[in-house]
Amino acid sequence: MKAVLSVDPGLATGVCFIVWSGLDGEEPVMKVTAELDEDDFAPQIREFMENWQNYDNFTVICERFVINAQTVRNSQAPYSLEQIGALKQICRDHGYPVSNIQFQAPVDAKNMFPNKALKTLGYWHVGGAGHALDAIRHALLALVRLYRWVPRALLADLENN
Repeated sequence: MKAVLSVDPGLATGVCFIVWSGLDGEEPVMKVTAELDEDDFAPQIREFMENWQNYDNFTVICERFVINAQTVRNSQAPYSLEQIGALKQICRDHGYPVSNIQFQAPVDAKNMFPNKALKTLGYWHVGGAGHALDAIRHALLALVRLYRWVPRALLADLENN
């Protein structure tokens, strides 16, 4: 069984935990999607990390956060960096190598899985400000990149249009 824990860090942090058998024809199953505040983030991540070794493959994915001139103009809030630091420490505490955390660009996840694609595939989070949806995008992108999952419903949708 393959598992992906994905994080979209910020003041409201999107989280997605998804598992997949890896078998052709079986679809990944979203176990948890959430938008967490800074008080709820660490306890929830700790809960996932307690069992990471029970999976054949367990991957932690995090949206890459880069500080640039636009970031500085928009906000001085350090929330994303703080959540990434908390994620790294929780991984360390549970024996998951920090070097195994994979960072993905937001644009890659959004280009591969725009809202229409998430709806077509049936991977949707209701409520919040879209951070859980971003975490879902990152989890699905990881399944495609790392485990060669083929989102067949998207292919069928393309053929029908």
